[in-house]
Amino acid sequence: MNNKNISAEKAIKKDDTRHIRFIATITVLTILLAVIITLSSVNIFTDKTKEMRTKTAEGTAKMAAEMINAEKISYWLENGQDDEYTETEKTLSSILDNSPELKYLYVYRIENDGCHVVFDMDSDSLTGAELGAVVEFDQSFLPLVPDLLAGKKIAPIESDDAYGWLLTVYEPVYNSDGECVAYAGADVSMMDIYNYVRTLTLKIVVISAIFLIIVLIVGVCMFVGYHRTNSVEILLEQQRRDKLLIKEIVESFAKVIDLKDTYTNGHSTRVAEYTSMLTKELGYDEETVEKYYNIALMHDIGKVGIPDDVLNKPGKLTDEEFQLIKSHSSRGYEALKNISIMPELAIGAGAHHERPDGKGYPNGLKGDEIPRVAQIIAVADAFDAMYSNRPYRKRMNFEKAVSIIKNVRGTQLTEDVVDAFLRLVNKGKFRAPDDHGGGSTEDISNIRGK
Repeated sequence: MNNKNISAEKAIKKDDTRHIRFIATITVLTILLAVIITLSSVNIFTDKTKEMRTKTAEGTAKMAAEMINAEKISYWLENGQDDEYTETEKTLSSILDNSPELKYLYVYRIENDGCHVVFDMDSDSLTGAELGAVVEFDQSFLPLVPDLLAGKKIAPIESDDAYGWLLTVYEPVYNSDGECVAYAGADVSMMDIYNYVRTLTLKIVVISAIFLIIVLIVGVCMFVGYHRTNSVEILLEQQRRDKLLIKEIVESFAKVIDLKDTYTNGHSTRVAEYTSMLTKELGYDEETVEKYYNIALMHDIGKVGIPDDVLNKPGKLTDEEFQLIKSHSSRGYEALKNISIMPELAIGAGAHHERPDGKGYPNGLKGDEIPRVAQIIAVADAFDAMYSNRPYRKRMNFEKAVSIIKNVRGTQLTEDVVDAFLRLVNKGKFRAPDDHGGGSTEDISNIRGK
C-alpha cells in the first residue's frame, strides 16, 4: 500500500468519526430544541393564563362583593329569602352564566363550624347549596381559616382536586362599620392548559421525529456510500455533501418557522436570499455568504415558541401580546446558542431586532455592538416586512419601501448596509418580477415588528 493510499485511509477513518459525531450532534440538537421549545411555550402560556384568569376571578369576586347588601346577610341566614335576596341571586347567576371562564360563584360567611352559605350559584356541573347550609372545611382549607375568621384578604388559591384544576379568589364583604361579614368567592377553570400542553407537545414531537428520521436516513446512506471507496476525491465530495445537509436541515427548520406564522409564509427564505445579496455586495467571500444565508434562515426560530393565537392574531395586538411577540428574539437565541457546529446561528436569531441608535431589543445594543450578520439581516427583514403580501394587506409600493429604508439609515438600520441595499436597487435588484407598479402607499407602523 503506497503512501497516498495510507493517507487516504487515515483521512477516511478520521472522517468516519466526524460523521458519527455530526449525526449524533444533529440528533441531540433536534431533541434539545424540541424540549426547549416545549418547556418555554408551556411556561409562557401557563403564566399568562394564570395572570389573566386571576384578573378575571378578582374582578368577578369584587363585583359580587360590592353588589351584596352586607347589612342583610345575618337577616337572610336567620329568616330566609326576601325580594332583595331573590334579585341579588338572579344578578349573580347572570354573572356566572355570561362568564365562560368562571366555574363557580358563591358567598360564604366563615364561622368556626364551617362555611355558612349565603349565595351558591348553580353551575353546569354542580347544584349550589341552599341558603343557610353549612359546608365543612376541607383539610386543605384549614390553614386559611384563622385569616378568614379575622376578615383578612386572602391571596389567590390554586387547587387541583375533585372539582378540577381551579384558581380561586376570595373578596371580603364589608358592612357599613367596615367589618368583614362574609366572603365572595370566584373559581375559574385552568383545565384548558392541559389541552394546550398536550396539543403542543404532540406537534413538536411529530416535527422532531420527522427531522430525526430524515437526518438518520441521510446519515446512514452517506456513511454506507462513503465506505464503497477510499479515494480522496470521495472524501472531498462527502465534505461537500455535509455542507449541503446542514443547509437542507436549516432550510427545513425555516419552513417549519414559516408554517407556524401563517401571515408571513416564506418570510425566512426571502430574508435569507436578501441577506445573501447584501453580503455579496458588501464584499464578503462565498463561505461567509453561505454562512450568513443559513443564519438568516433561522432568524425567526423563536416564533415556534409563541402561542398560535397570539402569533396569528389578525387584529391589533395588546401590549402584553406584543411583548410576547418581541420575546421571539431572546427565545431564538436561547434555542440556538449551544449549537457548536455553527455558533453564529444564535447571533442572527437574538440580535436582528437591535438598532444602531440603541432603541432595539432585546438588549438595546448600539452601532458596532450589533454583530455584523445581525446588521445585514435587519435590513433584509425590514424590507421584506414591507414588501410582501399579507392576508390582511397588500405589499407596500416598491419605491415607498425603498425610501423608508433610506430614511431610517443610521437610526433603525446600519448605514453601510443600507448603502449596499440602495446600490443593489439601482442595479435593478430586490424588485419582484411581478411588480409592474402600484402597491400600498400607506405607512406600515413598526417596520421591524411582526
